[in-house]
Amino acid sequence: MKTLPPAVICLLTLLRTTGELPAQPSAGTDPSLEGGRTLYERHCSACHASNGDGNGPAAVWLYPKPRNFSAGLFKIKSTPGQALPTDEDLFRTVTRGLPGSAMPGFSYLTEAERRELVRYVKHLTAYLNREGIRINRFEEAAAQGTLAQPVEVPPEPPADVEELGRGREVYRRMQCALCHGETGAGDGPQVASLRDILGLPIRPRDFNTGQFRGGSTGRDLYLRIHNGLPGTPMIPYGPEQLKPEERWALVHYVISLRRTDAAVNDLLAPENNLIHVHPVSRLPAGPLDGFWDSLDPVRVPLNPLWPEPNQVYAVAVSAVTDGKRLTLLLQWQDDLPQNTAIRVQDFQDAAAVQFSMTGQYGFLGMGDKDHPVNLWHWKAGWQLEADGRAPEMRNLYQAMHVDTYFQPERHFATAASAGNVLAQAHRSPVEDANASGFGSFQSQPMKGQNVAGQGLWHAGFWNVMLVRDLKTPDPEDVQFAAGTTVPVAFAIWNGEQEDRNGRKMVSNWYQLVLATATAGTANR
Repeated sequence: MKTLPPAVICLLTLLRTTGELPAQPSAGTDPSLEGGRTLYERHCSACHASNGDGNGPAAVWLYPKPRNFSAGLFKIKSTPGQALPTDEDLFRTVTRGLPGSAMPGFSYLTEAERRELVRYVKHLTAYLNREGIRINRFEEAAAQGTLAQPVEVPPEPPADVEELGRGREVYRRMQCALCHGETGAGDGPQVASLRDILGLPIRPRDFNTGQFRGGSTGRDLYLRIHNGLPGTPMIPYGPEQLKPEERWALVHYVISLRRTDAAVNDLLAPENNLIHVHPVSRLPAGPLDGFWDSLDPVRVPLNPLWPEPNQVYAVAVSAVTDGKRLTLLLQWQDDLPQNTAIRVQDFQDAAAVQFSMTGQYGFLGMGDKDHPVNLWHWKAGWQLEADGRAPEMRNLYQAMHVDTYFQPERHFATAASAGNVLAQAHRSPVEDANASGFGSFQSQPMKGQNVAGQGLWHAGFWNVMLVRDLKTPDPEDVQFAAGTTVPVAFAIWNGEQEDRNGRKMVSNWYQLVLATATAGTANR
């Protein structure tokens, strides 16, 4: 049986907790940090915790786990080894997030706000030394003159056939296949034994289809190879291990292992966070109405909250209004639709749209107490029921005994009798709900269920259309008006891989832009 290279064994031996305790943020000591603290509490603390130790209330549902800032280990950076990142490294991560993980990008915040977040994250790297004194790691390194400079990345050479051959030889010589596999699928013989600094199992990157969390450009990969990923078994391959030309050859070989569709997803990113609502004289008749083909949908990237074997990389979003109603079309690839969830072992495909009720960005994970959200939740199983095609339990378990309860003895069906929205017959395939923070999801009562919808699977894609009046008398509904923008985010569940509840793929916040009342109307 093959063993880990000596360098990896040494790293795993060294990766241990230092015994240092995270220092609680000291409120009021620096007024210039107050803006960053407010932003952090709203957008970051649910995952990273208020003290920055990575154990926020949402952390239990996330993998990889949120970064522990107080440990001072940052994976994605331009500085070598375990050196602290630069301000620009942190700013870039805050801005673009870590694709393929639960860490969203915050490009919807202003640059000044993102800079404030960077300053506050640096503030959270403090620890208590043996004397109980609070030590900020960045301030300590600055005082000692040990803040590292970014690694110099030489110009990228052409990726010709000879270059790929050299890269393949470097891949073999450095034993990359032990972790990443012979074909780069992340299935090497040492995978089962790999652990991160917390002792949790960790999988090496799948070069074929996995997303590069630190960026997918040649420069991004060059830095990952040169610097390694602190806190993981991925060691740095610096000047002592590889020459620059060898490192570039390895980068090009890794890129050559990408599957075509994954490589396309690396490149496709929205130019801005705007989704324009097109005015029309007549709404489309359904999700497969040919009119939708005349619109250019916005491709919204998605991030998994848990490792997904068959990730949905993006959802395409189109929006129209006839001046009275808003209609959204969501389209995403799904090779095998799952629309039956009667048995406990079955899970259904689903989609959700989240709107900010205040017009401001709250916490992405279902808002917060100051920024509640309105959610429209479509499920494929509900669609089958609404279409009258849902199989009955007796058909799935043909030997079962069935008791039939007749009206008015509905009290035997306790959930339906209590008014539970999920237990009602002939309900809409779309649930209208609200939330004001992580774990606060609540369905609106039946009288408030006013979102219509239809979902059709066709040629390997789900096409889901959602419709609601622009304005409603319900105070729990988001209201739409011409000439306004509404923050919006999206989520997709893949039933084939047992997605449910918090196991899903989510987008960042976007802005739904409604045209002014005087805007022209598209032909229908």
